[in-house]
Amino acid sequence: MKPETAFDIDLQNYFVHQLLLEDSAIIQELWENCLDYMLLVDGHPAGPHSGEEGFEDVPPGKSPSDLFLFGIFSQQRHLVGMLEVLRGYPDEMTWWIGVFLIVPEARSQGIGQTVVQGFMDYVRLSGGQAIMLGVVDENTLAYKFWSRMGFEFVHLTEPRQFGNKTHAVSVMRLQV
Repeated sequence: MKPETAFDIDLQNYFVHQLLLEDSAIIQELWENCLDYMLLVDGHPAGPHSGEEGFEDVPPGKSPSDLFLFGIFSQQRHLVGMLEVLRGYPDEMTWWIGVFLIVPEARSQGIGQTVVQGFMDYVRLSGGQAIMLGVVDENTLAYKFWSRMGFEFVHLTEPRQFGNKTHAVSVMRLQV
């Protein structure tokens, strides 16, 4: 775990910094602590290598150097959330949020909103013009969250397989 901050957030008891492959064990623990998310999206708990897999999953034409995993840490240095993003996808001026997780006990405290606002600033300062993401159809709370953050519905995908479940995905976009 690198001690420097990845991007600034205005939360007294939390900080964000980039996660590296050597942080796989704490990422694995985060996935396991977010069982509700895993059951909602995949229909089963996180696999035994989920902490490592996030560093390898990039679409064709992108490299792992375009992938960033940002950890959200408490002052006690406990990982309480993660923001996984891909720079330059689906176009060079857009960043794609692949995963945004916060452990259940840290939700509804303004952490998510503050982290997303900090990330918006980070994208803007990095020359990005937009942020996109997808929300599975069953995750109505996430859809409401992203809508409150200013993201707008773009289109609904055809249903596809996520683990043991099948979902259509609402693709959303925000101009920064």
